[in-house]
Amino acid sequence: MGTYLFTQARIIDGSGAAPFTGEVLVQGNRIQNIGRGTRAIPPAGATVIDAAGATLMPGMVEAHTHFAWNDAPTLEAIQRMPTEEHVLWTARRSTRNACAPRPHRRSSPSRDRS
Repeated sequence: MGTYLFTQARIIDGSGAAPFTGEVLVQGNRIQNIGRGTRAIPPAGATVIDAAGATLMPGMVEAHTHFAWNDAPTLEAIQRMPTEEHVLWTARRSTRNACAPRPHRRSSPSRDRS
């Protein structure tokens, strides 16, 4: 992996601050430096890439879920469940998912949460 300097980029840093024009130095697969404005970071052997105003920002994660999916085999079958039952089923499912142990943590012995 090389060293790359992205210049003339519109940078969104993920902090909530307004986007700004600047430069981003990447070494290998890590961001090493972010500079505001032009010529903020010396290229020093980096491959320079003119971003030409393109946006650079932190990776985005698509993390939505469908708690209301009731394990029915078809969309039509989902709609056959009475509304009140579906609401209760969804609440129980979302509570079970929210309380489930996280894979990166050491958890205590499992308990049935259904």
